[in-house]
Amino acid sequence: MSDSNFVVASPSVPVDDEESVEVGESDEVGEVGEATSFHVLNRESVREELHMFYEANKSETKSVASLNGKKPSSFLRNITVTGADLIPQASHHTKESIEGHTRSRKDLGKGNGYSSDKEFPHPNGIHTNDRDLLSEQLSAYHRLLKDGRLGDSLKLLEDLERRGLLDMNKVYHARFFEICKSQKAVDKAFRFIKLIPNPTLSTYNMLMTVCASSQDSEEAFHVLRLVREAGMKPDCKLYTTLISTCGKSGKVYTMFDVFHEMVNAGVEPNVHTYGALIDGCGRAGEVAKAFGAYGIMRSKKVKPDRVVFNALITACGQSGAVDRAFDVLGEMMAETLPIEPDHTTVGALIKACANAGQVDRAREVYKMVHKYKIKGCSEVYTIAVNCCSQTGDWEFACNVYSDMTRKGVVPDEMFLSALIDVAGHAGKLDAAFEILQEARNQGIQVGTVSYSSLMGACSNAKNWQKALELYEYLKSTKIEKTVSTVNALITALCDGDQLQKAMEVLSEMKGFGLHPNSITYSILLVASEKKDDLEAGHMLLSQAEKDGVAPNLVMSRCIIGMCLRRSEKACSLGESVFSCDRPQVVSKWASLALMVYRKTIVAGIMPTVEVISQVLGCLQLPYDASFKNRLIENLGVTADTSRPSNLCSLIDGFGEYDPRAFSLLEEAASLGIVPFVSFKASPLVVDARKLQLHTAEVYILTVLKGLKHRLAAGAKLPNMTILLPVEKTQTMSPKGKTINIAGRVGQSVAALLRRLGIPYQGNESRGKIKISGLAMKRWLQPKLASFTGKPGEFGSSQLQLGKGITHQQRNIRTGNLSLE
Repeated sequence: MSDSNFVVASPSVPVDDEESVEVGESDEVGEVGEATSFHVLNRESVREELHMFYEANKSETKSVASLNGKKPSSFLRNITVTGADLIPQASHHTKESIEGHTRSRKDLGKGNGYSSDKEFPHPNGIHTNDRDLLSEQLSAYHRLLKDGRLGDSLKLLEDLERRGLLDMNKVYHARFFEICKSQKAVDKAFRFIKLIPNPTLSTYNMLMTVCASSQDSEEAFHVLRLVREAGMKPDCKLYTTLISTCGKSGKVYTMFDVFHEMVNAGVEPNVHTYGALIDGCGRAGEVAKAFGAYGIMRSKKVKPDRVVFNALITACGQSGAVDRAFDVLGEMMAETLPIEPDHTTVGALIKACANAGQVDRAREVYKMVHKYKIKGCSEVYTIAVNCCSQTGDWEFACNVYSDMTRKGVVPDEMFLSALIDVAGHAGKLDAAFEILQEARNQGIQVGTVSYSSLMGACSNAKNWQKALELYEYLKSTKIEKTVSTVNALITALCDGDQLQKAMEVLSEMKGFGLHPNSITYSILLVASEKKDDLEAGHMLLSQAEKDGVAPNLVMSRCIIGMCLRRSEKACSLGESVFSCDRPQVVSKWASLALMVYRKTIVAGIMPTVEVISQVLGCLQLPYDASFKNRLIENLGVTADTSRPSNLCSLIDGFGEYDPRAFSLLEEAASLGIVPFVSFKASPLVVDARKLQLHTAEVYILTVLKGLKHRLAAGAKLPNMTILLPVEKTQTMSPKGKTINIAGRVGQSVAALLRRLGIPYQGNESRGKIKISGLAMKRWLQPKLASFTGKPGEFGSSQLQLGKGITHQQRNIRTGNLSLE
């Protein structure tokens, strides 16, 4: 074997007894010191990717014993490798020697050594030449790289490069890129390639795989530009990895653009290229495009392999096309040389069935494991167990566990977590604890994920006592606690009507370094709403704000719902919740509801129709005739006794709702939560079938307000049709005839129109009522008696303006815009 195949070419490199310098044999011709097929140190778990199109070949590693059996020098043992001390400090004389005798970077790139007659004084008095210094630094570099300390190892190389001592032919390129890939360190990979004098296409391919692992398509295109700037032509592997990166980033159209560019450049796509295209389409749910790529592949006479078929099945499963996934399986088996399914195939089919809710079919698919004698890995068994989690099929989960152990597949933490979850849904809480204990006895690594699932099982089983016991155990150990684990405990406590204890757990979270999230506060606020404890709910909302947690829909609904109940109760008891002189609600419940609603909007959360209806309910005025009469008296007008009229049309909000309710509804319409009404249509149609009670009432009142303005502008009012929801029920007659009855919303709208004195035709039980334009005009412009003149009741500002302005206000209010 030639020296060029070794990582460290120099025979005088001191090597620790405990550490061996890895060497790799290059599979293809490249620059000295660069291995194109490289050893995978921290290889990504196969479970992270179902489709691997280019797997790194495992290069053999060998140990190079130190020459003459010598131990490493004390200098090497005592070297400091962090911060500015990565390079041993030399004396002033040493620096001068380096400046006078270092070779150019060009010479280094060719592998030329240094003059051996120049020696450097060592801090402990021992002299060493520049070759020994470089070797010692490379040994330190390898140790840093072995520990995964990419930043420190890069600093060391960059310092050597600044000193003119770096020879990248003695640095194992592939190993560095592989660790960058595992750590998703794209920036460090680019810094490393800058140190290589003449990178080859193989080097750029390794850099591209780092971008692919990080799903960084922008930097992947940067690699493509670097290849072209170096005067090289991208090969099939580079294009394929770029396509895979775009697919993982969700950029389907960009992925196909690269594919077309590849074909136009004369680079022939292979089976891996088409596999990357299909995989990218599957990730984006573009099953039609996936089969389009498959059709192109077939037309080019490229023979699909198992990876391609698995990618197609996965794409079908993610888009819900289960039957089509089984068609792909049939086509796979119908090949000239039938391709049998493997564990990835079975896992993808089970996922497809489970996502479509076809659990029984998923169980049938699992039998393929026995039919084709598939041993598989822990992942396929985890998928099988997960498919029966919601149904709580404990028997099936136990059978899967037995098959797994019988075939010698060691369960990992993800499988144990899935098995515990099934036990929780099946109510087998004791079995869940036994599973974890058995795993510990067998020496299986049990960590945060498993305990989090066990806490979730306690929550699903609604056993807060067991959940609390587990929590106390976790506090006594060094096992890391997570927010999801504590959230499961809080859920169990709240379901068990232990709100006070749940609040105590919340206060303990920060002691563990955990930060409550929106889920934490949502669980607690739902529990406080069940107990109708607004004080606790308000306190939780304030605490969430301090913790930087914005209110979500669940939190808002709980607080506003409790405010609505108190507002309704106050009105029913006759408590004063409104201003005596103005149609405005002044209760603290309405103020709190509006504050929470506004914070929800500011947080960028789109409120639902239900939440809007609750807020509007808090702004509803009481059904008090004396209150409405007082508001009319404040207007200073009276109805003509010759034609009795309802003067509610002259009051802001028509005496039914606080005027702020109209602003809220108009804002909701602008957000698309409730539909707009076209005043140009005739008849005017108001669809209240999907609106809730208070939303429907304010919606109709807002339409009436708009018609009032149009009437004041001289427009003719159209007829109005209101569509209402109806409910069907069967009579008690022998024939069991089905009849329609008015729903709650329909009854409320009809009652509203009767209170306002607006005549209508039709019946709410038929789901449709009509109001003529003439009736609305008469209601909006009631016939008034002569002006009584009570300006003092309008307010101090109007009193100062005088009687003339008051007359003008009266004319505008009644729709008379004449300037006479």
